[in-house]
Amino acid sequence: MARVEFSHDGAQVVSVSRADSVRFFDVASGRQVRQLSGTMCAFVQGLSGEHKRVHHVITTSGDTLRIYECAEEQQHAEDGAAAAPVAYFKAPQAISSVQCVSATICLGCDEGAVCVLSAPFLAA
Repeated sequence: MARVEFSHDGAQVVSVSRADSVRFFDVASGRQVRQLSGTMCAFVQGLSGEHKRVHHVITTSGDTLRIYECAEEQQHAEDGAAAAPVAYFKAPQAISSVQCVSATICLGCDEGAVCVLSAPFLAA
């Protein structure tokens, strides 16, 4: 396991493994509620048009970044529920770090490249 982190609301724990797996666990029950592909993960928080809390999760694997929408009802989906990214980006090199502030995503790559991406829907 490479990293463990609580979700923004503290209701879930996310574990990230070096084996291309990002897993979400319900804190109260200990049950796994979702699994995504990736070796890194970052959380983004915003509001939907209905002013309902919507969380986004960014995962990376190799040179690919994926953004998933995790609305509250989706966060507690049954095991094996298919998750499709709402956006993705192919970096020029393997991604070694990711940071997100509001609608801006910054990627650090293995060979020193830095990519700054704008994703306005994250701040909506």
